[in-house]
Amino acid sequence: MAKRDKKVPRRKLDVTCFVQVASKPSIGVEVSTGRAWIGVDQQVGHGSADALFALTDEQYAAALVDVSAVGSFEMECWRGEHDDLRLFDPRGGAWSPERWFRSRQRVIPRRFAGEIWHHVDALGDVPDGERVGVSRGLAAGTARVSDGPDGVSGLVFALVGDGAYPRPAALIAGLAAGSERARAVLGDPVEGAADTYAIEGERVRLGYVDDGLAEIALERPAPAPLPDGPMRTFLTLLGEPEAGADFREVARLAGGTGRRWAVSSGFTRRLIVFDGGVEVQVQDGRVLSTRIRFDGSGTGFAHRHVDTLFPGASRPLSRADVHQELGLPVATAGRADLHRYGAYDLVVEYARTADRETPGEITTVLRGTSVSHGIHRWRSGEFTLFLDVLGLEGAHPLVQYVRELAGVRVQTRGGAVTEVTIGRHGHRAERLAAFVDGMPAEPTRKDLPFGVPTYTGERDDLRDFAQGWIHVHASDGEAITTITVSQEPPRDVGVRRWQARGER
Repeated sequence: MAKRDKKVPRRKLDVTCFVQVASKPSIGVEVSTGRAWIGVDQQVGHGSADALFALTDEQYAAALVDVSAVGSFEMECWRGEHDDLRLFDPRGGAWSPERWFRSRQRVIPRRFAGEIWHHVDALGDVPDGERVGVSRGLAAGTARVSDGPDGVSGLVFALVGDGAYPRPAALIAGLAAGSERARAVLGDPVEGAADTYAIEGERVRLGYVDDGLAEIALERPAPAPLPDGPMRTFLTLLGEPEAGADFREVARLAGGTGRRWAVSSGFTRRLIVFDGGVEVQVQDGRVLSTRIRFDGSGTGFAHRHVDTLFPGASRPLSRADVHQELGLPVATAGRADLHRYGAYDLVVEYARTADRETPGEITTVLRGTSVSHGIHRWRSGEFTLFLDVLGLEGAHPLVQYVRELAGVRVQTRGGAVTEVTIGRHGHRAERLAAFVDGMPAEPTRKDLPFGVPTYTGERDDLRDFAQGWIHVHASDGEAITTITVSQEPPRDVGVRRWQARGER
């Protein structure tokens, strides 16, 4: 082994950490310096990404209240007039900073903007959790933190004096130190508790000095009891392993799995669509959310189980009937209600009929998770299973499920899955056609609908996905013989060498 050249400089550790607070336009804070920034779209190759330019605290606070306040400054940055304020440039080899925390999409639209939402998400997290880390970074050590048996239970922020929050006007947009506009920004206070308001079911207590706002405290109330019946099953499934006992029970209720969709080759979240109209989103081997749709067909899960979901309620269901079963919502936005049960969120979205509002869909979400109903359905098939088990321990229920599939070989190292193979020389396993939905029974290399391979050889194609590599081998150069999904690319595949696409 050659000796290391001591004159070669080591890569400088990147200590910057960008936290997005609002998304349209992208605005946030770089917490290692406390500098606010705004994202400005830049052309990068055939695409685009945001360059991040520094804002003053005054510009930042104004933009959180009204984005038009920085409209002219944003255009000036786009024209290249403030390159001295550039904090991050996507043309440097990465589309986003190394440490980048996005503003989470809320299950109920936000009434106001501000850094408070990252602190709300820290409630219930473990003291060394990622969400608490973001909260601590934004507060720069100024928050007083209370820990409870279920994680962080309270946060207190001073807006004035020694140890004040670093950007008090940005904590809750429009509610700066000394303000008397609490009702205008937060709405009506909690009944019977003056100066206490509700944000997604959490309590926001305001403290005043000489009639001016001086302190904001976040407190987490005791969780509501879980509802009974199937709704409890859909809630307690959240956070549990895919293919585990709870997952199998929901699959049984929902009438069996239809398709397992990938978003794209660069994302690891999956959408599982059951035959009865129930959808489940999973990532990293665990369940993030479920959705039950009342589709009007009268045959889906929601209609077949309406009596167990809402026993004793009138037909058709009304909003009042749902409140009778689930309790009053902790937050409402238009035709959507949020019900919170500790770590679980349940959202009911209503459709308007002639004389009442009836449930249109019911979503359960693991608290602190961003989900989208408009998830892009790119490709479906068992390739998503094989990619998702890479790196999982052998005892994980999803790994056990894959092991039991006919014609599948699972390889492990150190107890974790490193490789999954289907097919073998001279035999077409039944799994080949199921690898991607829509492939023929005896597929060729051209039938794999993943676009141009990353590398190719005379008998082999290799594609790079976010979780690993897909290696397709064809003994005769055309008909697929084996497909191997692995964490690392193959070292020797019996061809002269791999060729990058476009090199031939």
